[in-house]
Amino acid sequence: MSPQRQPLFIIGAPRSGNTLTRRVLMASGQIYIPPETYVFGEILSRWPKWRNVSWREKVWLACAYFDRHPHRDDMEIDSFSPLASMLEDAPKEQQTIHNFYNKLYAFMANAHHFTTARWGDKTPWNTTYLKEIVRAYPDAYYLYLKRDGLDVVASQVEAGMRDIHDSGQRWIDANASCLKHLKKARIPPMTVTYEDLVREPEDVFRNIFKWADLVFEPDYLTRVPERLGDVGRHGHHAAVTRPITPASIGLGHKNLSESQRAELPVAFDTMMETLGYGKDDLARR
Repeated sequence: MSPQRQPLFIIGAPRSGNTLTRRVLMASGQIYIPPETYVFGEILSRWPKWRNVSWREKVWLACAYFDRHPHRDDMEIDSFSPLASMLEDAPKEQQTIHNFYNKLYAFMANAHHFTTARWGDKTPWNTTYLKEIVRAYPDAYYLYLKRDGLDVVASQVEAGMRDIHDSGQRWIDANASCLKHLKKARIPPMTVTYEDLVREPEDVFRNIFKWADLVFEPDYLTRVPERLGDVGRHGHHAAVTRPITPASIGLGHKNLSESQRAELPVAFDTMMETLGYGKDDLARR
């Protein structure tokens, strides 16, 4: 498969710039990235366990995972049953998980009036299944977004996603998964900090596009594609459609009290230093 056809996975903890990056990439019209798929990794991990299940049952079961998910409305697709109907009689040589996902993303792209053949995914929950994803897609592009942990925790708590301890643990686990499993990707993954992304968006996105074999134009930074699904449905995505700004950098350090920080997992400071957000580094911010 040519580089222009390989999928691109935006990987990182929640609130690390994943949705912003999706918006800018989608604005180019060169790649389709749906709202968060949530069950992508779960289906991928279960697929080998379905070895004794018929192909027809597999595709209907996989589509049911999407249809039954609590956040399925974010997709703005009435039902995934038409996809199952289309795939159930696929020739033997096309009865693979890769073909299922290629057809799935084409189905979603078509529903959202997007015509590009290349697809990507930006689901933070994919970090939970990153081992399986990299194994299944070793030649994919992996864009790893990392962000100051205190800012991530404060953002998750403000959005009502998790409490302080669980937000901190989710941030630790997501980054630990990226550091461990992305080493096995064949195309060198690209690592970008949220801080650089919002401070120098034109330079950073120009580099991202070049790495991903896409063509960059500065107006992608302000262009807002239609049919972004979850962006319009959830308040915590509201800033995604606004001009890119570094205003949120450091808010966790300002807004989280000492007593709140005491609720963070014991491994939090270690991961902060591992990612380059140690005390000396923070003092210079």
